[in-house]
Amino acid sequence: MVDLASVARAVIVGSLGVHRGERVWVHGWDHAVDLMSQLAMECGSAGAEVLLTVEPEELWLHSLLSSPLDSLEKLSRYQSSLLEETDVYIFTLGPRRPVPWQRIPPERRKAASIWLDTRYDHSGFAAEWSAVAKRRGVRMLGVEATLATPERAEDLGLDYERWREAVYNGCLEDPVTILARAKKLSGRLAGDENVHVTTPQGTALTFRLDRRALDLSEALATKDKANEGIITFLPAGSIEVTIDEDSANGTLVFDQPILTPDGLMVRLNAEVDAGRVTSFSVTGPRKPFRKYLEADDNAGRLSFFGVGLNSKMRFGFTQDDKVLGGVVMGFGDNENKGGRNRANGKGWWGALSKATVRIGNETVMRIGLLGA
Repeated sequence: MVDLASVARAVIVGSLGVHRGERVWVHGWDHAVDLMSQLAMECGSAGAEVLLTVEPEELWLHSLLSSPLDSLEKLSRYQSSLLEETDVYIFTLGPRRPVPWQRIPPERRKAASIWLDTRYDHSGFAAEWSAVAKRRGVRMLGVEATLATPERAEDLGLDYERWREAVYNGCLEDPVTILARAKKLSGRLAGDENVHVTTPQGTALTFRLDRRALDLSEALATKDKANEGIITFLPAGSIEVTIDEDSANGTLVFDQPILTPDGLMVRLNAEVDAGRVTSFSVTGPRKPFRKYLEADDNAGRLSFFGVGLNSKMRFGFTQDDKVLGGVVMGFGDNENKGGRNRANGKGWWGALSKATVRIGNETVMRIGLLGA
């Protein structure tokens, strides 16, 4: 069962630390009004001023299809003025139904701003929003759990109730606990040592770290992030780093199913040499991964590594990268994580369970247990 009041408290108190007198703007899709109401009430309890605005899915799609294109690529004067007066901005992810991209002309697709974070959202709207938010130091948080809807579950082949419960419960993980787990790994991950990953399912892979910046998802919307225009998303709980893109060798067996637009991919097995996939096998259709590899010459380069830090997340849904003790291996473009592999924005990742991870001479994870 999902407790929306507890989720709202985790957002307002745990992640944002909203305090008396702050001005909070809560914006969300029409299917998430129940959560938005709880967020507004929690803001009131903290003594903050709150404004709640709703995005009707039908209106959003109509605007994307028919409004003048230049109007979609910029903030309106109303939005800009509101953001100038805002200390904290909270939004829910959506819409309720999968976006019908086939109905949207290619030249308009780039104007669809959903994630708002310029690391992933390259729309003109997101760029203008980020400029104002950074200048004003607005703390921002997106609730990704609201993507768990009956319509999206049907499209992905997931059990809606179990998916919804998993991602909302994941929002309740204590940020301090996530940070404590991350500290056990951060020193080693920031170095330049060799990493060896094995699993009972057949993974035996080595690669090298290269003193790259760490990408930590710890559920805290801090002032430092605000000054950089970085948005915090919930549920959170992972630490990732890009790797020396030419260094990986061995076998990767993704024992966790991978969701693709063409259906569920089970047990992807990839052979990697000098950082690149040289062959692969999979239970079921080969088309999704083959199509991905053919999209760009660098799509098949192993480019990042991560560990899940959230004890309340579960495998089998959309955020396997955050499950405590899970290992993530990613291919393709890693520039938005501070890497050096350009793959025209193409990326692919999957999760391993029960992994044993050795960095240098230290075993940091044994059969999925951190610090064991």
